Amino acid sequence: MATKTLKNVDLQTLHQLNYPSKLALAAFIVVGVMGLSYFALFRSQLDELDAQKEAEVKLKESYAEKSIQAASLDNLQAELAAIRTSFDVLLKQLPTDAEIPNLIQELHQAAANNSMRTNSVTPQAPSNDESIQVLPYAISITGKYDQISQFTRDVGALSRIITLGSIGLTKDEKTDNLTLTATASTYKTRPADEVAAEQAAQQAAGAQDAKPKTDASGTSPQ
Repeated sequence: MATKTLKNVDLQTLHQLNYPSKLALAAFIVVGVMGLSYFALFRSQLDELDAQKEAEVKLKESYAEKSIQAASLDNLQAELAAIRTSFDVLLKQLPTDAEIPNLIQELHQAAANNSMRTNSVTPQAPSNDESIQVLPYAISITGKYDQISQFTRDVGALSRIITLGSIGLTKDEKTDNLTLTATASTYKTRPADEVAAEQAAQQAAGAQDAKPKTDASGTSPQ
């Protein structure tokens, strides 16, 4: 009965409602207000929860990315340390000035050990590669195929670094002997002061080239 009365309620006739209807109307209003309040409260809490979840996801992604970067940095540092170690080992294998004549003798000895004939070992013009100086020698030796093959292996097994490049083979049809021509290169470290002076000269030349040029009147061309 109270429900039916509420359906026909008019704001101008509220004072005419009986007590049960007024009570029902008050309860309806209270429930409505509480419902709206709870909805607003929970909605804000849900929005805050969604924001926290999104922040958590971003934080996890950032952590994963930084973990990968840290692992990559550790790997790079380990690789750099390994490279430096290998480089130091290689530097120790480079001959000193006093050892270079011995290396030439070792080439002759490697050929003699394989019963080969050394035709020539001729020094070529050295070249610089930053802190390393390349000392090439044009060599010519004659022997059988197996002897030449063993000779190249023996050269590779020397205590100091010698590389063979520009290799050529010619065959003597009468004797079946092969003549090996190649460039045997050894290396040595250049003095630090010499490298520093060269780098300073290159920097000075670069700075000079970078300056604007002037014509005879002393003005810079436009």
